[in-house]
Amino acid sequence: MNNKYRRTVNREFEKSSFWPTFTDLLSTVLMVVILILFSSESISGSVEQDLAKNVNASVEETFKKSKIPVKVDKSNGQVTFGEKTMFDVDSDVLKPEAKEMLKMFVPKYIETIYKDYGDYISKIVIEGHTDDVGSYIYNLDLSQRRAYSVAKFIVGDEIGDYKYKDKVTKHIIAIGRSKAELIKNGDNSVNRDASRRVELKYEININQNK
Repeated sequence: MNNKYRRTVNREFEKSSFWPTFTDLLSTVLMVVILILFSSESISGSVEQDLAKNVNASVEETFKKSKIPVKVDKSNGQVTFGEKTMFDVDSDVLKPEAKEMLKMFVPKYIETIYKDYGDYISKIVIEGHTDDVGSYIYNLDLSQRRAYSVAKFIVGDEIGDYKYKDKVTKHIIAIGRSKAELIKNGDNSVNRDASRRVELKYEININQNK
């Protein structure tokens, strides 16, 4: 009787001991997976930052002596086109001089960023921005149409053929930002002339071809 009781108790004890052990093991496995994923994301982010620095340095070197009327940000390779260069007031139609400027600028810029880093370029982003005059919706529409006009020209027939144009056609997107990202003066007032702009930037993803 006592032996039978002890065997029953032992079996129950073994069953009850199994589940905490299994739960602890599962928790450990999940923690390891999370740490691996976090480490992988951190490494990817670091590599992408290093790549971006190299791309930005190449862009700066290409255009530092250029007379093309664009502003290239040394820190992120972003290119800014002012409204006066690109459009008439309240218009989304590219000026003739804007088209000529883009014909000179775009092939050089695209070749610079795709030549050594094309496998990692995931997007070419065209962003339209306005000042703070008018409603948000009106400016959203205007900024979107302006971004689209620039994107359409960059991959259209009028600009002609250039190296990596086929890749740009797959990667390019146009976004209207309305007055969400205004440029401010030193006294925090809105710099309306500077705020009315179109920006060209790239995005990197080192994992896109995996």
